Amino acid sequence: MFHEPSKQFLYSAYKIDVEYSDNTKIIQLSATGFVLEIGTNMAWIITNRHVLDIDYKKPTAKYKNFKLSKLTLTGRRSDDEQYSLQLDTDTEIFYHEKSENDIALIRAKGNLIGSDSIHWHFGLDQLANKAVFETVDPFDLICYTGFPSTHDMFSNRPIIRSGRIASDPKFEYSWNTEFQGSCVAYEGFSSEGASGSPIFAPPRGMRTISNSRHGYLIGVNAGHILGNLGHSGISYFYKSTVIWDIINKYGLMKL
Repeated sequence: MFHEPSKQFLYSAYKIDVEYSDNTKIIQLSATGFVLEIGTNMAWIITNRHVLDIDYKKPTAKYKNFKLSKLTLTGRRSDDEQYSLQLDTDTEIFYHEKSENDIALIRAKGNLIGSDSIHWHFGLDQLANKAVFETVDPFDLICYTGFPSTHDMFSNRPIIRSGRIASDPKFEYSWNTEFQGSCVAYEGFSSEGASGSPIFAPPRGMRTISNSRHGYLIGVNAGHILGNLGHSGISYFYKSTVIWDIINKYGLMKL
């Protein structure tokens, strides 16, 4: 049996508003991110690399001169009050050494507005490592929360959706014949604004049942696969093991 995630998972999603500039024009987009505690009381924002680098993986040079000029996160405190974090432009950003892995870790350094601390964050004990990821199977249930175009715009709240693992998560999925990084396909809809959503595998079974496990954060949503008529109904996320790789390579737990 699977167990639904807590209400707090819905509000673990932050809306990210970004601006890019080439010193002449400004482009504005929105996406999703979440907060992970790395080390002691050290908050890091997790999202996709393509949210921060508008020229990332682009086949043309259309955006090559655009740089990130502003990034704001909006979330909710435990008392449901909305607050925001305006990130400093010089805050540290880390990517994976394999550029195909579309994940970014951003140090949460900036100006908090409407709160004295960051809320609804995950800890490393909830982040699936390689051993935990071995317990994730094809057709496993997942859920993800974020700010797609269909989120609650009246009160600016995220929405939560579910899906099923579609590819074999023990291997690297690719929608073409090229290596696309450490990603997994899932049956579910990802749309504009949902990039960076946390992917969660709910707890299943009981202590007395074999193959049971706790719930874990297993990845970061990145996009959807196009079909002949548009969205194919298949999306993909990058594995939580990519986050662990970045943490270990740059020694982020020691900062």
